[in-house]
Amino acid sequence: MAWRIGVDIGGTFADLVALDTEAGRMTTLKVLTTPREPGQDVAAGLRRLVEAGLVPEAVERFVHGTTVGVNTIIQRRGARLALLTTAGFTDMLELARLRMPDPYSLFCERPEPLVPRERVFPVTERMDAEGSTLTPPDRASVAAAVAAARAAGCAGVVVSFLHAWRNPAHEEAVAAMVAELAPELFVFRGSEVWPAIREYERTTTSVLNAYVHPRIDAYLERVEAQLAAAAIAAPLLLTTSAGGTMTAQRGRRDCVGMLLSGTASGVVGAGVVAKAAGTHAVLTLDIGGTSADVALLTDGQPAFGSGHAIGEFPLAIPTVAVVSSGQGGGSIARLDAQGVLQVGPESAGSTPGPACFGRGGTQCTVTDAALLCGILGQGELGFGAIAPDPARAEAAIAPIAAALGVEAASAAEGVLRVAISGMLIEIDKLLARAGMHASELTLMPFGGAGPMLGALLAETAGIRRVLVPPVPGTLCALGALAADLRRDTMRTVLQPLEAGSWPALRQVFHELTEEANAALAEMSGGGAAETALGADLRYRGQSYELTVPVPAAVLDQGVEALLALFHAAHAESFGHSDPEAPVEVVSLRAAARRPAPPLPMPRQAAVPHAAAPESRIELRLDGAWKTAALHRRAALRPGGRFAGPAIVTQADCTVLVPAGWTAVTDELGNLVMEHA
Repeated sequence: MAWRIGVDIGGTFADLVALDTEAGRMTTLKVLTTPREPGQDVAAGLRRLVEAGLVPEAVERFVHGTTVGVNTIIQRRGARLALLTTAGFTDMLELARLRMPDPYSLFCERPEPLVPRERVFPVTERMDAEGSTLTPPDRASVAAAVAAARAAGCAGVVVSFLHAWRNPAHEEAVAAMVAELAPELFVFRGSEVWPAIREYERTTTSVLNAYVHPRIDAYLERVEAQLAAAAIAAPLLLTTSAGGTMTAQRGRRDCVGMLLSGTASGVVGAGVVAKAAGTHAVLTLDIGGTSADVALLTDGQPAFGSGHAIGEFPLAIPTVAVVSSGQGGGSIARLDAQGVLQVGPESAGSTPGPACFGRGGTQCTVTDAALLCGILGQGELGFGAIAPDPARAEAAIAPIAAALGVEAASAAEGVLRVAISGMLIEIDKLLARAGMHASELTLMPFGGAGPMLGALLAETAGIRRVLVPPVPGTLCALGALAADLRRDTMRTVLQPLEAGSWPALRQVFHELTEEANAALAEMSGGGAAETALGADLRYRGQSYELTVPVPAAVLDQGVEALLALFHAAHAESFGHSDPEAPVEVVSLRAAARRPAPPLPMPRQAAVPHAAAPESRIELRLDGAWKTAALHRRAALRPGGRFAGPAIVTQADCTVLVPAGWTAVTDELGNLVMEHA
């Protein structure tokens, strides 16, 4: 007997999936998160899995995603840091890119840096753009900076110098001096975290890494202790922002690599379901307690990008391309100064949570609104962890309803519609950038609240097909199990893409490949690995580049093959290309991965039949109460078909099938909904 466990910690619930690989049996579970005691939710979930039959000694793979890092940044509860910069460049974080967050607001304010100006200290050193030393690091200036950091009560230091992407020698020398002068301070270098061009993005990414390091380090230590106490000997693996996994040891230094871990693993899990179902183009919709996250899948594979914002700050590392909006199940509804109904981005989370949870929350959330509309409350919520109270939800929405001059149910339906419109804004942007139309896509909603609102969002967006996985509420944890072990490397080169530079570029590709494979072997020992290459290219004179996948065969085919790939990618992305224009290579990339063990996807023959409802309920939809069918997901069999309006309840979520939609269970257990 062998077990694999996937865990994802969200804003309200911790999701767990335990797979008995021999029996092919999967156990899913949700427990409430414990923000004040991070890690205790994992321990509570493991105890319940043991009660359900888990054999701890037989666990061979334990993969964990968490929001500890990203919540630390959003709540600004990270380490007190000092930043050491090249003398004359101490205003880097304030200057940023000289852009306002909202150029259309006269009252917009730029966010305060995580390291304020008074804790940014200059070091006398200078390197030119080619990486040659102009002024070597001055030890006296380093000593003065360290003394000032100590006096300011700093716990750690970030060293980020001009042109260190080209040559990290000065950063390495100064980091060694800091470690010698103040061994109690932890140190991170910009060229260590992400050795890319653009000083601001590299520095901000390094600051984010150091800012969350103490909390992530302490959190991982607690989780490892809990695994040991539970007699689980499998090494702790962490899901990464790029949709892979890494060891906890690596995660203690590569903290930014796991900031978007839960979001990315949800997309990975959706890709597994989409590929098995043979669905080509998918828009994923992950609605948890605090946000709605959307991504595009093509043949089960997500797109990747960089520059994702964490809170108010850009993250330069490659991530699964996900767009987020602040409308989740716990998002708070309110009236703004003009009396207009707004939803989010503030969230009640798990503590105090939605008013109907009875855990101290008093403000109306999306969950409260869904309860008042009759969507929730028809079955278990969060595997029975919550018994929602309609009276509390009605009391929470009463001030909003009174101000709007409508009854509570009308106000609740308005809350749901406003939440959906907020999500739609980001979806329209995503589809416009991708050059896709909603009618081409299948929507796959998951997360605790995704299936509850998925069909309503699809209807508004013009999507006519929705696929709800068998265990949508815990798909992120399932995705953690499906994530490959992965290590990304990159190097900025700034070379023309021409025949003369091709040998040097090939050599960099080979070095990056060896570096990625060596890091993978360090994390998990030997074994077969796959390597994917990429190049950040642009026409000379452009400000930003386009990342182009580079098949291994291109290295032998020569520069013309890569040029052709870039021109085609540019035409696809922007509608035009210029084959006569000179092309520049900004950075080269390599990603080594070791595929995760495949997940069992059992199929049952689909026998067409009419699925009989368990009972009838009342739903508030389209401004009126309507009679709807109530189905239990566990009672639906492959081939079973029914029409909306209907509610499907299951332990991890609730599925809404509006009027005008039909639903059928396919041979994989997915609930496939289509608009008439």
